[in-house]
Amino acid sequence: MPGSAPATYRRRLLVIYNPTAGAGRLGRRKRARLEAYLDLLEESGCAVEFRPTTRRGDAEAFAAEAASEKYDAVVAAGGDGTIGEVANGLPANSAPLGIFPLGTANVLAMEIGLPLDPPTVMHAVLHGPQTMIWPGFVNDRLFTIMAGVGFDAHVVRDLPPQMKRWLGKGAYVVESLRQLAAYHVPRYRVSIDGKDFDCASAVVAKGHFYGGRFVCSPNARLDDPAFEVCLFKMGGRIGAARATVALTLGLLQKLPEIELVHGREVTITGIDGEPVQADGDIAATLPATVRIGSRAIPLILPKGSALTPDVIETVAD
Repeated sequence: MPGSAPATYRRRLLVIYNPTAGAGRLGRRKRARLEAYLDLLEESGCAVEFRPTTRRGDAEAFAAEAASEKYDAVVAAGGDGTIGEVANGLPANSAPLGIFPLGTANVLAMEIGLPLDPPTVMHAVLHGPQTMIWPGFVNDRLFTIMAGVGFDAHVVRDLPPQMKRWLGKGAYVVESLRQLAAYHVPRYRVSIDGKDFDCASAVVAKGHFYGGRFVCSPNARLDDPAFEVCLFKMGGRIGAARATVALTLGLLQKLPEIELVHGREVTITGIDGEPVQADGDIAATLPATVRIGSRAIPLILPKGSALTPDVIETVAD
């Protein structure tokens, strides 16, 4: 009927977002995209509760309120770190998790085939199917995409936040080059389901994308209750440079020093205090245990996602 609200499958939404999107041209783009999402929500006819964050930990606390009887979806508006923080707080009976991708890399969005176009994203959140994904934990911190030790963790730890805000993905390139010039790669002992390996870096993956659309662990899947661990055997600056170039060219798995191992529980030891990154944030220091979560999380998918939906779309477009 003319003037009536559009039909939606999910009508009660909790949207958790960071109102400060950053500085410079990249920051303005993120703010514009966030405003587009918020405008589309206002037009949707849904009952929406907006919860802006003011400090670290807010997103997790807000998500803890997202019981299924209160909301039809809880939406994380941000990057992979924000999504991980929201996922950390979701209760056992939570509403499904939706994504408004606003980050630097947006790896989880790419993993499920979610574009950055606000109308398409909005349609997915309101109408899309959902599936259950199995997150990982570094000690007691949840992650949805990957955790890593070695070169990438040092880049994440040492990257100046202001550079990331201004340069976006370019900041990782600059910091990687700086690390390559001076980096002394320590060695790590990685135990995967009780089998020991020695390596210079390791990525414990839940998804096959890394840092964007680069493929690190080609057989990892969000809906598989296991990891694919990518082990980098060659140490030193030459090893880090070889792996970086091969990753960007899509040739990482062709390097003889790369080994892929499937498993559910990973313990990592080395120099105490070495950083461990998860979804692009420092989550822990060594020693660390990485394990599959005890329960799956419902995640909203776009149409045509490579993941198998558990709930099929029930409302016509």
